[in-house]
Amino acid sequence: MAFEVLRGYSRVTAILPRQSTLKVLKEVMGSCAAHAMTTGARGSVIQENWYQSLLPTLSPEHDMLRFLVPTSDIDHLMEQIALVGNLQHYGGGSIFATPCLDLRCSESFPVWHPGEYTFDSVSFDIVFKQDLTAIILVTDRNSADGICRAAIKAGAQGPSITFVRGYGLRDRLGLLRITKSHDKEMITVVVDQYDLDAVFQAMAQAGRVDQPGRGLIYQVPICKGITNLASVFQARKHSASIQQIIRAIDDIQGNTDWRANQLLIHDPKAEEFAADTQGVTRDLISLNVIARRKDVEILLQYLLSIGVKGASVSNWRLIEGDAAETKGGARINHEVGILTMLVPQAKSGALVEQIEIKLKDSDYNGTCIFTTEVPMVKSFTQMT
Repeated sequence: MAFEVLRGYSRVTAILPRQSTLKVLKEVMGSCAAHAMTTGARGSVIQENWYQSLLPTLSPEHDMLRFLVPTSDIDHLMEQIALVGNLQHYGGGSIFATPCLDLRCSESFPVWHPGEYTFDSVSFDIVFKQDLTAIILVTDRNSADGICRAAIKAGAQGPSITFVRGYGLRDRLGLLRITKSHDKEMITVVVDQYDLDAVFQAMAQAGRVDQPGRGLIYQVPICKGITNLASVFQARKHSASIQQIIRAIDDIQGNTDWRANQLLIHDPKAEEFAADTQGVTRDLISLNVIARRKDVEILLQYLLSIGVKGASVSNWRLIEGDAAETKGGARINHEVGILTMLVPQAKSGALVEQIEIKLKDSDYNGTCIFTTEVPMVKSFTQMT
């Protein structure tokens, strides 16, 4: 089994309301997409009245879609999804692209080759922003509600929550591991550069990531994207929400500079957080492995045995471009797992080589390895 090394690729992620997913997938796969990966998610919407802050957030059903796409096809794919899913409208969803540093695919993985995608741009109405960052926080299950509320109040649009399994700390606790569960929740928000520090701070504090065993939070750069996920439910009828008004002014001004208010009272906590370097690690690599569900657990145990300190596993459905369809028109898919690790740059190259050798020796077909940048991570201890 050989691996093909590819350059100039990005991971495109779309977060859509459940009612939009099938329509979007049908259009994308009909345009000769090589693959699509999907998993279930839920949104987080807070209610505006003060007394409703005591109630759980609303959780509309979402789907998360992912593609590994050559640079030449990013704009075509993102525009098609934005048009079909009405992402330019409030509540329509979000889509964003993260550059891959390295992409290696086995022979049987459905690689998306440049020039094969048939959708041509038909609209100039979709404008993708380039000053976005994704914030991802991994926390214990049933802990996401307060973190999402804090993110929204700090300026984020509707966070999306998926389930993952976390490994590392629990597996090193011996008999005490019964006190920690593998089940985790992963919260994803996409924010403007202007809101990045405030939202990151709010989520880190709400998630108490500076305490042992509470999880971690990190940033992922986005080269372009658009986000229009609902975050506030208004019982009263208004023509537009405050989030829509802010976005409209951003578009008119062409930047977020107008939001700055020199008359605001100085917040000493903001400076305190910025100066706090405990548990902060910079310039890491997110190393991701896509493998068949049945192979992921064995691969994970191998990685822990060679010194990987922690990893998360999420379950996805992989739809190949040439997959057969059922009588109802749905494409047949198979189950895969995505194993994600955050590692120092100095160790990432050697680790990728070790994983590739393991996959070859074990004859794990349909596998893929890709890496992305992680500028900043905050957890209980530094990640070395």
